[in-house]
Amino acid sequence: MDGADSWPITAAQLSGNFCETLFYGIYLVTFCSCVHTLSTTGSGLEERWRRPSEIRWMMTSVAVVLFAICTFDVAIGLLHNFRTFIDSSDPTQVFLNIADWITIARGVNQVTAMILGDFVLIYRCWVVYGRRWLTIAPSLILFFGGISVAVRLINIGVEPTTQRTIALNSNQVLAWGMAFFAITAMQNVLTTSILVWRIWRVEKESEKFIYSGPAMVHQPRHLRRVMRVIAESGAVYSMMVFTTFLVGVIRSNALYPASDMTLQAAGIAFNVILIRSSARRDQQFTAFGHNERTMIAEQRRSDSVPLEPTNSVPGQSRGQDVVLDVKAINNVDNASQSSIYPTGMTVTKTVMTP
Repeated sequence: MDGADSWPITAAQLSGNFCETLFYGIYLVTFCSCVHTLSTTGSGLEERWRRPSEIRWMMTSVAVVLFAICTFDVAIGLLHNFRTFIDSSDPTQVFLNIADWITIARGVNQVTAMILGDFVLIYRCWVVYGRRWLTIAPSLILFFGGISVAVRLINIGVEPTTQRTIALNSNQVLAWGMAFFAITAMQNVLTTSILVWRIWRVEKESEKFIYSGPAMVHQPRHLRRVMRVIAESGAVYSMMVFTTFLVGVIRSNALYPASDMTLQAAGIAFNVILIRSSARRDQQFTAFGHNERTMIAEQRRSDSVPLEPTNSVPGQSRGQDVVLDVKAINNVDNASQSSIYPTGMTVTKTVMTP
């Protein structure tokens, strides 16, 4: 039976459906902006529809799938309440039937939406770090661990040996469900943190090479806005997941509305992150990572080469300049390069000799 008699499962289900529809409205607003970002390019008078070759098909596919999941979950949630309160004489028993196809479908919706949201977050982190697999290794471990727990969680509902009349906060389901939400929360906090750290570092490195003359004083700081949006959306989504975990641990029927809202929050977080990302920014981070690795390689190479002293004028310090050229990758346009290093950057190392 349900774990919290003070708040019946019937009231929890109705509240969950109401809260989910509110969050679904927010999701629709962000989804419309997401569609605009995916389907158009340019700004102002230069805005136009993207050609098929310019569309980011992977992100578009994820956006469409999440839209279908979020919409389908709201629809079958309404259908579930209608069947329970109109067509049934015992609403409590209907809601406790874990083998019902609607209950199983909503469980699949929940884990699929959250897994897709986690995948996109990790993918963005991978891109921002210049496609370095080692950086996202901890996040990937948690990600695949969450998938394993999600498979087991869904399998409980379809197993013939599972007790049929149990709630989500029952002993058979609670442990696996809370493990899934805990892993998701940890993965989101970890990935969002290292993602924001990287964007902050790129922003700081870029500021070092911005010309401080009158023409550059009012240069907009796009990366700072991107960093703030990603941090805020990641924090809100992680808070929703953690709240669902807490109400599940105390075996409250508030788990139902909390999990319903978390599903929609996964779609909202995806849309917000996608709105603030673009192919050009991906190229900027790729160029920054390439330039960073090139500078390190050139630095090590110059340090390993002995420097011979040169003749100097008496009374002046003697030195030798080692010039490290930062080469931009070929597939990055000039606009992207100038966004990272607005002026051509040449690092000069002066080695003093006695």
